Amino acid sequence: MILFEREILSELMVGHTHYIDVGGRKQASVYYPSDTEVHVKRPDSKIVSGSLAIKDVGYDVIWHNGLNDNYNLAEHLGAFVYLDGNGKSAGTITKIVSGNPEYF
Repeated sequence: MILFEREILSELMVGHTHYIDVGGRKQASVYYPSDTEVHVKRPDSKIVSGSLAIKDVGYDVIWHNGLNDNYNLAEHLGAFVYLDGNGKSAGTITKIVSGNPEYF
């Protein structure tokens, strides 16, 4: 497994929307309009937003509901995967689209 560092994370995230297979035939979409904010449409269609901080490896999110999370993006067996703060898979990226097609 290859963890992505700050420069790669910035290129993959900022200005893009990620579509993520979170299992159970459910999908989430994540839009990163800048290197300081993030918007997520969860599988239940609820939209949540937060403040983003890209680190040397991985990134932190302070959600506007008060919860904090940290994540990482990695390449694993030819796929890009999200990892939670414990290194557990949080989903597989199925597509990356430039811009904000979900209109967050």
